[in-house]
Amino acid sequence: MYLQVFSAGGRAAIIFVIALILVIPACGEILLSGRILDENDAPVRDARVTLRAAGAALATSLETLTNADGAFTLELPSPGDFLLNVEREGFYPIKDRPMHIENASEVTLTINTVHEVFQSVNVAEAPSPVDISQTSNTERLTGTEINDVPYANSHSLRSSFALMPGVVEDANGGLHVNGSSENQVLYLLNGFDITNPISGQLQTVMAVEGVRSVDLSTGRYPPEYGKGSAGVMAINTENGTDRFHFTTTDFIPGLSIQQGLHLGNWYPRFGVSGPIVKGRAWFSDMFDTEYTESLVTGLPAGANTRSGIAVGNVLHTQVNLNQSNLLYADFLVNLDNECRVGLGPLTPAATTSTVDTREYFVSLKDQAYLGHGVLLEFGYAHNEFSNQQTPQGDGLYLISPLGQSGNYFVNARQTAARDEGMTHVYFPQFNWMGSHQIEAGADADLRQENGDFHRTGYEVLSVSGQLLSETLFPTASQFHVSDTEFSSYLLDTWRISRRLQLNLGIREDRDQRVSGLAWSPRAAFSWSPFHSNRTRISAGYALTHDQVTLDVLGQPLDQVAETTQYNADGTPAGPAAPTTYMITGPLALPRATNWTLNVDQQVSKSIFASAKYLRRRGTDEFLWLNTLAPDAPPSLLPLPAGEMGGAYQLINLRRDDYDSLQFLVRQTFTGQHEWMASYTRSRAITNAVVDPNSLQPLQLASGFVPMPWDAPNRVLGFAYLPVPGKRWSKNWSIAILGDTRSGYPFSVREPAGLVVGGVNSYRYPLNFDLNIALERIITLYGYRFALRGGMDNVTNQANPTAVNNVTGVTQFLQFLGDEGRHFVVRIRFFGRAGSRRS
Repeated sequence: MYLQVFSAGGRAAIIFVIALILVIPACGEILLSGRILDENDAPVRDARVTLRAAGAALATSLETLTNADGAFTLELPSPGDFLLNVEREGFYPIKDRPMHIENASEVTLTINTVHEVFQSVNVAEAPSPVDISQTSNTERLTGTEINDVPYANSHSLRSSFALMPGVVEDANGGLHVNGSSENQVLYLLNGFDITNPISGQLQTVMAVEGVRSVDLSTGRYPPEYGKGSAGVMAINTENGTDRFHFTTTDFIPGLSIQQGLHLGNWYPRFGVSGPIVKGRAWFSDMFDTEYTESLVTGLPAGANTRSGIAVGNVLHTQVNLNQSNLLYADFLVNLDNECRVGLGPLTPAATTSTVDTREYFVSLKDQAYLGHGVLLEFGYAHNEFSNQQTPQGDGLYLISPLGQSGNYFVNARQTAARDEGMTHVYFPQFNWMGSHQIEAGADADLRQENGDFHRTGYEVLSVSGQLLSETLFPTASQFHVSDTEFSSYLLDTWRISRRLQLNLGIREDRDQRVSGLAWSPRAAFSWSPFHSNRTRISAGYALTHDQVTLDVLGQPLDQVAETTQYNADGTPAGPAAPTTYMITGPLALPRATNWTLNVDQQVSKSIFASAKYLRRRGTDEFLWLNTLAPDAPPSLLPLPAGEMGGAYQLINLRRDDYDSLQFLVRQTFTGQHEWMASYTRSRAITNAVVDPNSLQPLQLASGFVPMPWDAPNRVLGFAYLPVPGKRWSKNWSIAILGDTRSGYPFSVREPAGLVVGGVNSYRYPLNFDLNIALERIITLYGYRFALRGGMDNVTNQANPTAVNNVTGVTQFLQFLGDEGRHFVVRIRFFGRAGSRRS
């Protein structure tokens, strides 16, 4: 069964491609071919190789990008003397290397990785982003940017994602890529899926210093990626080299003086990388810990803080079995214990929970270069998750217009595992009306969940304290669910000419629990309309799908809720009505159609501007519809109350629409300094009543309504620049982040839970953050340090995170949870002083 990944059509297509490769000879008179490798002999993909005649202008150069095995080919018009350049973001470039070429030649070149921002004195500018070989709609955060920009919670890799204009973070820490839910994005670690199979969310915690880059692909992306209709977030870790390297950050604990002197938030991280066997095997290991203690104003002393402690470790290794066979292994562990989760102005300590989470991940990938441009990758990964939520007591949870009380009603333990196997094949290039690079691959996942739920119940009270309804969960539930996924894909990268490239691909997905196949055609083009090659126009279409999360499959096996309505005199209005869930009939995989258009312009050598349009239409998204009351008015209770209870059926009725227009300007300088400014106009709407605290919507809206994370206007900019003046510019830098967006929408409800007016028809105030920091590089006793001091939310903008949205109370529409101004100190240690020059 596992071998039946490709359909008959897919197998026929691959046989046809192989036949073409065998019968169509390469053409061209003088060819320069070769491979670009890093210092560990691993192939470097998407490196830009430029060749120009000695003494000729750059505009007359020949250019290409390396493929997955680091290979490239350039066809020369005539023999002669040439200058060769190789550039790839995150690597030291090769500049103007002289070459004399008479006949067909083959070269192997090595470019070195930039491992630490302060390890280099002179890092060249990033390669031009207007190269037509880049057809995907991709945003990249380098490890340098993640460590330089002063975003809030700068220890958190998740929080850094919001440095990309299309990503916003809600008050609960949820990530939303281009208006999507968090479970509509595929999250990868070194090529393997690390999303929590229960919720589809990113649970992994990693130290930011161990990350080489984060690549976000949206709208159009290769068919290699699926299981995320809104995009792919790929996290790539650092590699070790033949030199040992140490780093540590925030190793001195901080103090807080809010309501007395005590230990503040502390995020020490320690990293080491180097050789296992010089020239053959390397490792990179990053250990991080997080101690947090946050204060919630407006609550009594002793019951106004939330604390937590988390530890994590990521180990990445590479072993070169021989020159053409590389083996990669990763091991990750996360342990996290959080107390008083949910503490807020309207949710006191008694209503909170203790949450204990665990994650273990191990992967093994073999990459074999078979010669003649053939690269084979195959790998396996195992991922385990556990989550335990324990309330402060066994009392009922009380939902009141004046705030919540009692004990939270969810007492649960969930465990899950994913086993993933994958294989990718990159075939040799061949020529036919241009050059073709064929890729094919397959993936199989086995996912399992065990659930153990012991919910108590909750009561809904009026403004005067009168009991309106009571929901109880009389019987505990233990269950097991599993699912198997298969996928395969085929991609042709067709370089028609020096100024035009097409990417044509097809992907198939099948899910054991959802009938039928889901096909995903992908098409994109990239065109340089002018001879200067400073302008690129790219566009594409992609049909993408979401994976089926295990919480959806387990819902019918979960506890049954029984709700009793009460009269004004406190007597029951009738018998308790049960709420049940069922999955019947055939279902389709949720999908989205994506249309994108990009215009990129190289304004000068170091300034780039872009305009991007994205249109996504999500259809067949999952929704639990109450078949007993499908037209019931929207409610904001955990379970919408009703005299008949609920018989919820899973259907493909949810629709999500997203449109965005983004403008961006970026300038890079010699060294790690740069600045970026962007404006995004967007719209994220849905036909479902989506609660940001609940992963699965339970009701249809009367029409399309804004998502709870809809932000129509956003201006985002950051800069990391040298301090002006010769005396200061060498060792002093200033880091700035400015982020302004529309306030998120919310609904107003009456005490019984029903929405008053339109769903999400109100909004929080404008959200504005201005963070500024000064950084000083010092050398002490032969060791290098970076000292940073700064301030988050310099203007002391309120930026509230909660609101009293219940009518009939004196605090109605009062915003709560002000952000406040924060002072930030960071100390980084980089080991022995030294520099590497380009």
